[in-house]
Amino acid sequence: MDGRFVNRPTSRGQLTPDPRAPLARLNPPAWAAHAIRHFWVVEWSLPDGEQSRQLVLGYPVLNFVAEPDRLAIYGPTTAAGTRVLEGTGWAVGALLRPAATPLFTDRPARFANAERDVEAPELHCAVVRAMTRAAPAESRFAEATHAVARWIAERLPEAGARGLEANRLADLADSEPGLLRVPDLAAAMGASERTLGRLAADFLGPTPAAIMRRRRIQLAAERLRADPATPLAGLAQDLGYADQPHLTRDFRAVLGVTPREYAQMAAPAPPTAVS
Repeated sequence: MDGRFVNRPTSRGQLTPDPRAPLARLNPPAWAAHAIRHFWVVEWSLPDGEQSRQLVLGYPVLNFVAEPDRLAIYGPTTAAGTRVLEGTGWAVGALLRPAATPLFTDRPARFANAERDVEAPELHCAVVRAMTRAAPAESRFAEATHAVARWIAERLPEAGARGLEANRLADLADSEPGLLRVPDLAAAMGASERTLGRLAADFLGPTPAAIMRRRRIQLAAERLRADPATPLAGLAQDLGYADQPHLTRDFRAVLGVTPREYAQMAAPAPPTAVS
């Protein structure tokens, strides 16, 4: 197996996973790791009339996505959205690191919830050719993502000092379990909250407060998927909320449903009896 390939990943962004459209994740090559956090690839083939509706809360960075008919760059989202899949298709996405944001916009906050086509016909042809050839999935995915990595790295061969700091900000905000508030994040960065705000404005888009709120909601959703009966009062306390109503308010504002409604959505469906 390719050492970059990670099968059946855990994704905090995909809030209602569907086994009919499994997500594969690949690490970028070392020479592109300053610009790409990871690749995600999805393929699906659904019977006529069936849909896969997935609730998605993206990370506060840009996504570079190749599909059969287009290449596009997607800006950071401010709330969860629903992705509807039907028929047969595929997508190859690169979750970009903040240092790569200036390749596509110098005002990421203004690009929130937006998308734009990318004109790179040779790259698109290379990805389509890789994804449609007769070969095992791991080989096709590796070829397609390598083409994207090379295209991005050619345009951003290295990251500047502030880009690397923005990368570190994003990494800390997403991976350190004890960092749930902006002051904690600033202390871990060894920087002021004002410096964090400038980095976020230049390289991410959402404010540090919005980034940390999203992280807490993603962690709450992850806990509820694992155990839909999780006591909400204890969950709120674990995530640094003053009380359960504050968690519920944030959860509804970001996902559009309450924690209990989400737990019901995410719970596995009971087996259907055969008559």
